[in-house]
Amino acid sequence: MTEERNLCDLSFLKMNMLPLKLRPLLKALTSNIEIRNIALSSVLGIKEIKQVQNDKELVIYGEIQPSPREPYLLKNEDHCCPICASGLDVKHTDVLILSQFVRSDGCMLPKRITGLCKSQQKRMGSLVTMAQKAGM
Repeated sequence: MTEERNLCDLSFLKMNMLPLKLRPLLKALTSNIEIRNIALSSVLGIKEIKQVQNDKELVIYGEIQPSPREPYLLKNEDHCCPICASGLDVKHTDVLILSQFVRSDGCMLPKRITGLCKSQQKRMGSLVTMAQKAGM
């Protein structure tokens, strides 16, 4: 039975097997560009389909409807990180919040993905370590 490999999964290549000029290209191809943040705005942009009949053409377009949850969304006017903006006092027992900043193997996600400021990234890292040592 042969194991199928995803074409985008280049992790089977060892860095020391590549020439020096190709290593940055491999890192760029394999880097995770997905960004995970606490949602500060509506995730679903629900659109209402509208039709306008002109002389010989029918124009169909979608108009974005305002979210009914808008009063409950976090306001981020200062462009600071989600933890600073919300004013939450996160503890090591808040596992659901901390799990948003941890990969599936238990390592902390990098700052460019979490979107946290430097101090909150360091604080979340220490809280994740405390939670892991406590067995949570």
